[in-house]
Amino acid sequence: MLALMVVVDPYDSGKLGLLGIEGVDNRLTQITAASRARDASFDSVILGNSTGQLIQPAELSRASEFRFVQLYMTGASPREQLAVLDFFLRNHRKVGALVIAADPGWCVHARPTEEGVPFPYWLYDGSVVTYAVRLISWQAIEQVFQRIGIGLGLRPRMNRDGFVSYEDIWPPGQFKETNAPRDPAPVASAEARAVFPEIAALKDVVRKLPVDVPVVIIVPPTFAATVAKPGTQAELERNACDAALAQVVAGRPRSNFVSYRLDNELTRDRASFVDYIHYRPVLARKIEQGIVASLRDGEKARIDF
Repeated sequence: MLALMVVVDPYDSGKLGLLGIEGVDNRLTQITAASRARDASFDSVILGNSTGQLIQPAELSRASEFRFVQLYMTGASPREQLAVLDFFLRNHRKVGALVIAADPGWCVHARPTEEGVPFPYWLYDGSVVTYAVRLISWQAIEQVFQRIGIGLGLRPRMNRDGFVSYEDIWPPGQFKETNAPRDPAPVASAEARAVFPEIAALKDVVRKLPVDVPVVIIVPPTFAATVAKPGTQAELERNACDAALAQVVAGRPRSNFVSYRLDNELTRDRASFVDYIHYRPVLARKIEQGIVASLRDGEKARIDF
């Protein structure tokens, strides 16, 4: 069984595998991201959780000189996203551009304790041994046979660029009053408000990138009723987080920070959203236009939203 795992490489990690099978077929995005993150067909990434899912990599690729892959992972924390980004960077000698959809999880003042289903850090670790010891499991066995099916042409691989629309599950015309944004609780002092460990970790990564690699950070829109009201502690928190995110890309050529978390006509319309945090294509297309403008003009980009 272990020999079969080595030959097939069940998660398409690139660490093992002798058969040359390309791609995976699984909706567990925390696992399938590895296959996409090492794909040499792409040099640029869209990183985030499902609040960045509707940004189409093909649209960004069409309108720029970069080749984007969608690396969203459902429910992923910033720490998990950074693990996948590190895996991408290790597998690409030349990086084109980086787009990050920064939801409120980036605004925490202390890194939270990870809960729920453990993230597969072993999959994105640089060690082959760490990876190999995880291969004798029912999940890995299932992945092996899925990959064999792909190799034999009996099973299609997932969309290569990683785009999956949640409108296949939640068709237009529906609005679910669920998934309120998980904004951090306000802190008492301005000093504490300026501490963002997840953003600091991202800043360290961006600092090591070549200066000619554009980095665009966007704050995804949420339904207008969840936007912080002027003059409140929540607004102070949001402004502090936005300032920290903007500082990550400040001064980088063709890089920009754009917050789409606004109270305007579009975000007040329930037809623009699936629920409080997942938006429809009408907003996704405008975000894509803003990203493309930022990749071209940097902080001078004209953003229409």
